[in-house]
Amino acid sequence: MGMLVDFINWLDGEVWGLPMIVLLVGTGLFLTIILRAIQFRRLGWSIRFTLFEGRKKGGEGDITPFQALMATISGTVGIGNIAGVATAIHYGGPGALFWMWVTALVGMATRYSEGLLGVAFRDKLPDGTMIGGTFNFLEKGFAMENIPKTGKYIASIFTLLFAVFIGYSATGFSGALQIGAIIVAILFAILGLFLLKDDAYPTLGKVLAVLFAIFAAIAAFGIGNMTQSNSVADAVNTAFNVPPWVSGAILAILTFIVVIGGIKRIGEVAEMLVPFMAIVYFLFAIGVWIKFAGKLPSAFALIFQDAFTGKAVAGGAIGQVILWGVKRGLFSNEAGLGTATLAHAAAKTDHPSRQAHVAMLGPFIDTLIICTLTGVSIVVTEAYSMYPDLNGAPLTQAAFAAAFGHAGEIMVAIGIILFAYSTILAWSFYGRQNVMYLAKWLEQDPEKFARLYPKLHLVYNLLFVVFIYVGAVTKLETVWTFSDMMNGLMAIPNLIGLLVLFWFVREKTDEFVAANP
Repeated sequence: MGMLVDFINWLDGEVWGLPMIVLLVGTGLFLTIILRAIQFRRLGWSIRFTLFEGRKKGGEGDITPFQALMATISGTVGIGNIAGVATAIHYGGPGALFWMWVTALVGMATRYSEGLLGVAFRDKLPDGTMIGGTFNFLEKGFAMENIPKTGKYIASIFTLLFAVFIGYSATGFSGALQIGAIIVAILFAILGLFLLKDDAYPTLGKVLAVLFAIFAAIAAFGIGNMTQSNSVADAVNTAFNVPPWVSGAILAILTFIVVIGGIKRIGEVAEMLVPFMAIVYFLFAIGVWIKFAGKLPSAFALIFQDAFTGKAVAGGAIGQVILWGVKRGLFSNEAGLGTATLAHAAAKTDHPSRQAHVAMLGPFIDTLIICTLTGVSIVVTEAYSMYPDLNGAPLTQAAFAAAFGHAGEIMVAIGIILFAYSTILAWSFYGRQNVMYLAKWLEQDPEKFARLYPKLHLVYNLLFVVFIYVGAVTKLETVWTFSDMMNGLMAIPNLIGLLVLFWFVREKTDEFVAANP
């Protein structure tokens, strides 16, 4: 068992390590260039459409474009916006917040591309609702003829470099862990070589689609379920002295009431919950800013200065500042992981690029707004230097407590409850879509799948809420790591798909922008 835990810890470090960060940021930069910085030149159009026309129903789909955005934000705005930002500042100093902003700006192009492909290759389930996501655009997109070689070569190079890095990492181990690392490196090398074979793409697309669905389905029960309910139970117990089993039971019931209604009900709840929780947290954080208003200019100056000097980190390690800022930024907004494709594929829209314009606002809201509220509060109160041993949510609580005493700790607890609950709702849908794709893949007969679908839907929802309760009352050290690893592994097939299909994203974008200047 110890050997398995060691392997999980190692692989988690690899999939959230430097190579993955380079791949995620590199893909975002590549798409930014290919799409001519669409996140900047079309930001105004995106905001106007989302706030006004995006609330209306138009085109084929299940929920409005605005509801789809709220559903994805409910999935990304979670513990990472409270604990993740604090971790970045704890290890990387105030300057890490600047690199979180940079990551979000680059990630907007990635999220745009994910949203476009999610809508473009979606299908219908037996109940008439849409199913789309990374698994769909991998299977269908890779089956298209005459795919340009440029994306194939780029995806292959990235994958082969990843294999080399893991292989090099394996030289530092011995025994079973070294063997496991070498096997993983070989698998990535084989994948990289297959990306160069044109005739392999239809099969490769299906394999990558199934792998993504497996990773995402497992992550839904970990990072999107048990770890969230565990955080809620801890926060409620600390702030209000409520036993974890009570919190778990209430959270499970509240979740089941919503998720049994599918994406339509999740979208309706998200449309109300996400703006509410964002406003509540905004008011809490702005209260801290107002309390320390005199220090705000110097706090922002420190963030920008430290981003390029690393003075707040031992030894002035600028690499640590960038690493932790980028790492926590990517973890927070999930640009490149493929989760957002699932919700945006359900949106009512007449063109994939229209919904993609809505999708790219996700990282903007998640990181540039919500994470900034947390990060600046920690910097302006100097909590990160006053309490050097604190990390994660306790560090954020210390910052809020500096302004409001114990009431500040309660504010953070309320934020954790709202953010975690919204994440659970979104991930219940993400997991369900991936399970349905796997079931559809296993049962090729459409009529049999149609009969199986209602039962599978109910069983999945029941299992999901049971694990919410289990997460609330169980210690989850290994579950955290394993689900975090699955979350990171999702990015690999998703990013390969984005790189290979970039030309399709560009074509659809140019087509839409020409008609909607």
